[in-house]
Amino acid sequence: MAKDHDRFNKFCEKYDMYADGVEEDVVAFLKDKYPDAWKKALKESEENNIGDFSAEESVSPSMIWGYIEDDDDFFSSVENWFKKTFPTEFK
Repeated sequence: MAKDHDRFNKFCEKYDMYADGVEEDVVAFLKDKYPDAWKKALKESEENNIGDFSAEESVSPSMIWGYIEDDDDFFSSVENWFKKTFPTEFK
């Protein structure tokens, strides 16, 4: 099943997932929620890392999402995380 990149991009835009400090918190949440997907994303990062950041620092929400089979679960989980973490912004 192909990933719906448009849905992911719109979701990221809606929740500003890549805002300063937010991306790291989302990755930490996803690491706990989807440890297998996080490990696969970390391995991918280790294999492809050529930047100034460590492989772990280079793991992004989109990389983890790529290894999650149930997109609906991913989106609802992250959406609920945003609503819990930023209750005044996302009601």
